Amino acid sequence: MMQIPPSPYTYPEMFQGNVLAEDNTWYPLGQIGETRPLIFDVSHGSWVSILRARGAGTIQKHRHAAPVTAWTMDGTWGYREHDWIARPGSFVYEPAGHIHTLYIHPEEAHMTAMFHVFGPLVYLDENNEVTGYDDVFLRLDRYAAHCRAVGLGESWVRSLIR
Repeated sequence: MMQIPPSPYTYPEMFQGNVLAEDNTWYPLGQIGETRPLIFDVSHGSWVSILRARGAGTIQKHRHAAPVTAWTMDGTWGYREHDWIARPGSFVYEPAGHIHTLYIHPEEAHMTAMFHVFGPLVYLDENNEVTGYDDVFLRLDRYAAHCRAVGLGESWVRSLIR
């Protein structure tokens, strides 16, 4: 039988307790609500976060350069360009290249969902003209600024980077 030794070059495992707790690890995401980053995968250009919205709202139309997965924990949401509605327990897979506008469905006017964004996204206006973009490094920079402002510190931010 072959023995496989542990590698000294791997990252340590990551464990976070109650990631839904009301604390200063959440930061505002525009006017729609707040987000709680779980991991920033700078090697692959992806991130995983929880989006929590209270009340009606919309995230600007955008296009993903790589796939996105989402799992709905609470509330209802959808894309204006599609006829489905995500409810608790729903799983969504968005292929690369899709353009959509996320909205909080008025049925419950709130939502909590975990998103794994595998690459950058490009924000678009009503004519599909580019108005901005987001990637793991921009998200990480904004979150680091939030963490400095609320006293979480650089070590907290670095604990989320892989």
